[in-house]
Amino acid sequence: MVRFRFVSLAAALGALALGACATKPYTPTGAAAVPSPPGKEDCVWFRMMSGWGAVDRDRLLLYGPGNTTYLATLAIPANDLTWDWTVGFQDRDHDGRICGNGFDEIIVREPPNRIMITSVKLLSKEDAKAFEAAVHPKRGKSKPTVQTDAPAPK
Repeated sequence: MVRFRFVSLAAALGALALGACATKPYTPTGAAAVPSPPGKEDCVWFRMMSGWGAVDRDRLLLYGPGNTTYLATLAIPANDLTWDWTVGFQDRDHDGRICGNGFDEIIVREPPNRIMITSVKLLSKEDAKAFEAAVHPKRGKSKPTVQTDAPAPK
C-alpha cells in the first residue's frame, strides 16, 4: 500500500521563497544604489507642484515653487515608476499637501495602483543638485554640437 503525504501549497511556496531569498542577497544598482540625501521632513503643496521625476522604483523627486526640491519615498516599489509618464497624486486627508503621513498616495498603472508615500523631505539646493547628478549622471553633461561642414560666412 502506497501512502501519500499532502503538503499545503502555501507552505511549499513559502519554503521555496525563503530558499530563494537566502541564496542571493539583493544589492541595488544604478540610481537605487545612491543613498538619499539628508533632508527635513516636510510637505509640498499639491497645487504648487511644477513636476516630478522618478529616481528609482522607490523614490520620486517632487518639484515645488521657487526651485524647491522634495524627495518622496514610497512604501513599496512601483515597477512602472521609472518609465511611466502618467503618475497621479492623491491627497487623501484633503489638506492640500502631499506629505509622508501615511494618507497621501501616488497612483500608477501597474497593480497595486495606489502606493502610500511614507516620507517627503525638503532638500537643500546643493543636496538636490548633487543627488540629481549622482542618480542621472548623463543628464546635463552633453556638449553643444559644432557643425564643421557649414559654409564659411562671407
